Amino acid sequence: MMRFPITGLLDEPGCYAALVGIRHPHGLHCPLGHGLSEGQRPHRRDRAPVVDYRCRTCGRVFNRFTGTGWAGTHYSCAQVVLILRGFSQGTPTRQLADELTCDYGTLLAYRHAMPAAALQRQDTSPLPDEVAEADEAFQNAGEKGDPHRDPEDPPRRRANQRQGPGTLANDRPPSQGVVGRDSGQRRLTVCDDTRQDTVQPEVAAKTGEDTTLYTDESSAYHRVAASGRGHGTVCHSRREYARDDDGDGLREVHCNTLEGMWTGLRNFPRPFRGVHQKYLPQYVAMFQWAHNLMRVTDHFLRVLMVSRFIYLPT
Repeated sequence: MMRFPITGLLDEPGCYAALVGIRHPHGLHCPLGHGLSEGQRPHRRDRAPVVDYRCRTCGRVFNRFTGTGWAGTHYSCAQVVLILRGFSQGTPTRQLADELTCDYGTLLAYRHAMPAAALQRQDTSPLPDEVAEADEAFQNAGEKGDPHRDPEDPPRRRANQRQGPGTLANDRPPSQGVVGRDSGQRRLTVCDDTRQDTVQPEVAAKTGEDTTLYTDESSAYHRVAASGRGHGTVCHSRREYARDDDGDGLREVHCNTLEGMWTGLRNFPRPFRGVHQKYLPQYVAMFQWAHNLMRVTDHFLRVLMVSRFIYLPT
């Protein structure tokens, strides 16, 4: 691939102003929340436009990146903006490193830290919709990059075609999802398996008690009606994909909205040439953010500007 560095094509002061607006929408302030005094001059200018200030209240020295995972970084503001953009769009780390002339290993550490923050801050509130759909999809995800010295635990083969339901143990962890018919909002979670004891709490947490839920015939949803929610199913094994139960001429019983979304979720990590199991929830979280927002917001970028590096348990 031909390399084409692009950081020199961006306006550095403009990128600095954009980052200040994202991190400090009410004005630059110290880590304790003290704002700058009127007309206050910078304490240090040697890294302009990123300048340091000394708080006149608590005496702390701080700058735009203080209190984030970017504190002490030598990346330019243009590089930081493009990294945020690349992670939001799902650009592979190697491609970003080539475009921004960054070290691949350092950028990979940011790749793991920033989506982890997105995972922790994703919306987990129940959907407000009266009608919702639920379904699961299985994603091949092994232990990419880990040595496999145990002959009983060989590396995952590409195009994993193991028979039976996918689980975390057989390198095909399921993503359980619920989508609201009116709001279009998604709630996605990577699970260990698709047993009733695993799926039912997810459904209960993602929907209201008065929600009508449509699913396929999977036994994972057999307890939905017992929870007080309405429940309708279609039987895919009998080639039934939509059904009209109330006689109004509309085939409202289906889960086609989620079925169509799973194609996008499977394609999302494809450019990365494989994803490690422990990082798969982060990629799913980024996919959920993208679908629920559709357009990047300052709030989402503020989430990515993590206060410190946060890694999922190994």
